[in-house]
Amino acid sequence: MKKTSKEILETISKHCHNELTYYRFNKSTLHVSDKYREGRLTALKYIGELVYYYLQEEKKIQESFNIQIHKQLEKYSTLEENEYKRGMFDALEMIVNKL
Repeated sequence: MKKTSKEILETISKHCHNELTYYRFNKSTLHVSDKYREGRLTALKYIGELVYYYLQEEKKIQESFNIQIHKQLEKYSTLEENEYKRGMFDALEMIVNKL
């Protein structure tokens, strides 16, 4: 099964964190120039910030989706009680409860 975008971003975040730690604290055992280390750390920090940004965007998508479901519930709350309304509300409320 394919990973979700959130899972991919979390994997990238963990990898960047591990790499940041490795390049930041292995100055005597890691034989790379200071400039290389600095470039590597800069890129890893940037990727970490980018991952954070997109994880926040992903949260906004969930919130926006939830708001739209609630708007539908409000919009159709004025319908008279019948099977159609019950079926619609059951489906929408099921989604709200899963969120």
